[in-house]
Amino acid sequence: IKDPQKLSSEILRYSTPLHMFIRYCSTDIELGKYSFEKGEKIGLLLGAANRDPKHFVAPDTFNPFIPRKPNLSLGAGIHFCLGAHLSKLELQLAIPILVEKFPNMKLANTPKYEDNFHFHGLKELTLEI
Repeated sequence: IKDPQKLSSEILRYSTPLHMFIRYCSTDIELGKYSFEKGEKIGLLLGAANRDPKHFVAPDTFNPFIPRKPNLSLGAGIHFCLGAHLSKLELQLAIPILVEKFPNMKLANTPKYEDNFHFHGLKELTLEI
């Protein structure tokens, strides 16, 4: 793995761990054809934002070699994930070790995901090594 940072970013973009979070409008606002009133609850869909074809080339393709724009997997601004640096570091360290130790690994079957409203995580991932 030549660039673990690019790989970890693509993993987070493609399989966003937090699909949605909820916020409340602090003021009345119109966004395009939609209107929101102060105090109204809104859901922000990070998983959808990371697959936006207007922002990403081939958004439904996992490919760490495609130059990508920044993604929203770990939030942004004052809502940036407190554990973001740790999670990126874990990916950048763990993935190269895993690939080095098991260079011939491949998926044994289609990964199964938990049925969870907010979080996106694996239920089962079977590999052939």
